[in-house]
Amino acid sequence: MIQTLIIPSLAFAIALVLSIYILPRMMVVSVKNTWDRKGDELDKQGVRIYQIAGLSVLPIVLLALCASLLIPMVMPWPLAAKSCISMVPRVFSLITGALILYLVGLKFDIHGASLGIRMTAILLASCVFAVSDMSIKNLHGLFGLYEIPMWAAAPLTVFTAFVIIGVFRLLDGFDSLVSAVGLITLLLFIPIVTCSNRITPMLIMAALLGVITPYWVIKTFWKRWEHCSMGNSGSYILGFFVAYVFIVICRGSGGEYKPGAMMVALSVLLFPVLDIVRVLGSRLRDGREVFTQDRNQINNKLYRTGITRYGVAASLAIIPLIFALMTYTLVNLGVAPTLIFVADILLWFVIHWVLNWRIRAYESSSHRLAWNKEYGEEAWNAAVPREVLEKKIRTFGTMGLPSNMVERDAMAFIPDGMTALERGLKRGVDMLISALCIIVFSPLFLLSYILIKMDDGGPAIYSQERIGRFGRPFRIYKYRSMRLDAEAMGPQLSHKGGDDDPRLTKIGRFLRRHHLDELPQLWNVLCGDMAFVGYRPERKFFIDQIMQHDPRYAFLYQIRPGVTSYATLYNGYTDTMEKMLRRLELDLYYLRHRSFWFDIKVLVLTFGSIVFGKKF
Repeated sequence: MIQTLIIPSLAFAIALVLSIYILPRMMVVSVKNTWDRKGDELDKQGVRIYQIAGLSVLPIVLLALCASLLIPMVMPWPLAAKSCISMVPRVFSLITGALILYLVGLKFDIHGASLGIRMTAILLASCVFAVSDMSIKNLHGLFGLYEIPMWAAAPLTVFTAFVIIGVFRLLDGFDSLVSAVGLITLLLFIPIVTCSNRITPMLIMAALLGVITPYWVIKTFWKRWEHCSMGNSGSYILGFFVAYVFIVICRGSGGEYKPGAMMVALSVLLFPVLDIVRVLGSRLRDGREVFTQDRNQINNKLYRTGITRYGVAASLAIIPLIFALMTYTLVNLGVAPTLIFVADILLWFVIHWVLNWRIRAYESSSHRLAWNKEYGEEAWNAAVPREVLEKKIRTFGTMGLPSNMVERDAMAFIPDGMTALERGLKRGVDMLISALCIIVFSPLFLLSYILIKMDDGGPAIYSQERIGRFGRPFRIYKYRSMRLDAEAMGPQLSHKGGDDDPRLTKIGRFLRRHHLDELPQLWNVLCGDMAFVGYRPERKFFIDQIMQHDPRYAFLYQIRPGVTSYATLYNGYTDTMEKMLRRLELDLYYLRHRSFWFDIKVLVLTFGSIVFGKKF
């Protein structure tokens, strides 16, 4: 056993020495495919630079592996030499997958590569695990699953590896978090792997740790390298080998490792995976570019709590450790794996709730005066993200805040009654319920489609541009209930004339009476354009008229429009400006007071109105 442990120690030492010598000399810069200028010179000129330190990751790992495998063979260590010989085929198969990723990553870092090529490379490298008989064949009770048939094991393994590699690549793009997360992941995997006699994952982890440790130290404590990224060539390799170790742990959790080893390893990776999903989701939700820098990444949120640079580095190590310790404790208490998985997700929510609370407290003390001067007291109390307000101010008027508020008039800002956490949970519930409803009501979707086509032969689905969250236009979908020439004379209010509107078709009158024409809006809810409860979205043509009477309509842009609304229940559909303004007052009341219980009340009353045939 001691001789076996010598091999990983050699790999770590060799990789560490090589990294300490090579990494400070790897200030490789690529600017528009130009390699002959110093990064500092370009930086002073304000040109965007890419510092690619990840070019050295795979070469150093391979050198460390080869040296640590050869040394025991020439030394009088028969046990260690036997172990080295047995692991050579597995190492070669892993090197094949790593080389695929390294070459594509190198091409992207130097000359660029399309997204399709990069995704194909990740997929091919992920398939190496399934081809090399390294599939995950047992989930050990997670989601109630144990033995997995071969036809499902290979796709599950490929998907797992694909996600892990992709997450580590994104972590490098998100302010180069990859080294910090990779280092703590490897350190937490070490006690799990050393409990077995599997020398291959121990050797690879040791070599990789020898590369990542000095890189993280240089990046954390050497300010010149603060924004240096690994590039695709480095982050792909780190993600690939972390995926390999995780898959090995999953395979060996039934006998080689202590019970619950898979759940502990999963909890360590769950933290970065969930955070990537959160950041991507927030950017897609707000209509921003996916790789646009913001203050929403976990390291930036830690900075915003007021802690120092070194405090952030320590926190990034402590948070995954908390996940691992909680999971280990629950495993020892005999808690079911699925409940442990749910507990990890709840812990993730709690951590972000605490961070958001600390951010509000810190920014309240350090930035409140400047914020109040710029946006007003009510805007601060609403906890509206600064980026959202700035975007509204840049596009004030019909598509944003009214001009008199921008000019610091006395108009009171109307805040959203829900917190950021409640808004996130509401969005998750909307997505889940809309997906289920689309499946459950699919026969009704098909029947409605057929009846409309049989009625007049025209298109069954009608789409129209409406204005939604942040003042962005989107396409709302309905079953067509009117004739094709219904608006030949220009935009008209859809319910002008009620059920006796002569523009309604025979089938359309039935669909409108029972509100079945709204069914396609489940797709709008699933896509994020709408929520189940909000305010009813309007066309820009009518919003312009409303804004002339009451510019507070722009405050509704804080939230998603809804399939149903509080105003619809008590004001009905609108066909006059007076009703529109009364509906606006009710919508603003909902905006200020909305909560989960308020939404449930509106949904229950809406369902009752439909069942009992109440017109609205």
